[in-house]
Formats: sequence, structure tokens, C-alpha cells
Amino acid sequence: MDDSPTNTLDATTEMEPVAEAISEGSQINSETDKWKSLSRANEARWKVASAELEAATAKGAELEQAMAAMQQEHALTLAEIHLQQAAQQRGMELAPEAISRLNMSAFLTGEGTADLDAITEFVTSLGSATRKPTYPQGVGIGPQGSGPPVDRGVSLDARARR
Repeated sequence: MDDSPTNTLDATTEMEPVAEAISEGSQINSETDKWKSLSRANEARWKVASAELEAATAKGAELEQAMAAMQQEHALTLAEIHLQQAAQQRGMELAPEAISRLNMSAFLTGEGTADLDAITEFVTSLGSATRKPTYPQGVGIGPQGSGPPVDRGVSLDARARR
């Protein structure tokens, strides 16, 4: 007999594996398309999530910088208050213009707090507030000295009343 199918029953049995292969191929293509679309959707979600994370990280870094600046400003203000208080304890008053010319960061410690020792040292280097006046202070307050009172006689006012 020859190898060609002469019977229709034999022909249909040989065609079934071909049809199954075609349907399996279309199933594989649909599965491939399904997984490709799922992969693309997942990739899009990942890009959105990574962009949100990057934005949050940038905002966090910006907030940290703002906090550091605020802490530095607060520490400088605190050092200025300690400086004014130390000067007042020594009887001095520092003008705001003089304080504004000072490098207040020199009065801060490494941790960013006010260095009270440096402030005290600076104020003591300014000297004492009780300085001797350059002009005589006893003018017009009456007789001075430890001797007996001088008898001047009758005052001019008393003479005029007579």
C-alpha cells in the first residue's frame, strides 16, 4: 500500500494534530501578548512609583536643609541673647549696631549651641562698665573736703533782706 491516506478516517486523524498545533500556537501568542501587556503595565507602575519616591526624597532633603537653617538661626539668636545678658550683668549695654557687626557664629559650639564660655570671655575682654569720668564730678555740690566748715559771715541773701 502506498503511504498516502486514502481513507477519510485516516485523513482526519492526521489533520487533528495540525489543528491542535495551530490552536496551541494561537494560545501561546495570546499568552505572550497577555504577559507583555502585564509587563508593560507593571513597568509603568514602577516608573510612577520611582518618580514619587524621587520627589519625596527631594522634598525630604529640602526639609532637612530648611530645618538645619532654622536651627542655625535659632542658635545665633540664642547666642545674641546670652551676649546681651552677660554684658548687662557687667553693667554694659551693647548697641544693636555693634552686635550686628559681630560674627555670632564664633559664639557657637560644634553642636550648634551657644558657647557660654566664649561669650563670657568676650564680654570680660571689653572691660568694666564703671570707668572714671574724664571731667570733675564735684562741680556745684557745695563745699568739699574733710576740714572744718569755713565761716563766711553773712550770706549776700541775708544782707539784702536787712
